[in-house]
Amino acid sequence: MSAISTRGRMHFMIFVESFDAKVMCRFLARVVGYFDHKVHLVVDRHSAHRSKTVRAWLAGHKEAFQPQVEAS
Repeated sequence: MSAISTRGRMHFMIFVESFDAKVMCRFLARVVGYFDHKVHLVVDRHSAHRSKTVRAWLAGHKEAFQPQVEAS
């Protein structure tokens, strides 16, 4: 899994377990540590991205992420 900064830096995480909400939250926690400003996320509609666990994690870290805008 990876993230690319606006300055072209790539941040990534390798995982061996199945991708789920716990893995996504672990990645988000790592991404927060890389930046000193709010992060914009672009994700697909994978169930882990939309899970209650990830939404709760994001709600607890509003200072780190831009508000989520969902497309219809």
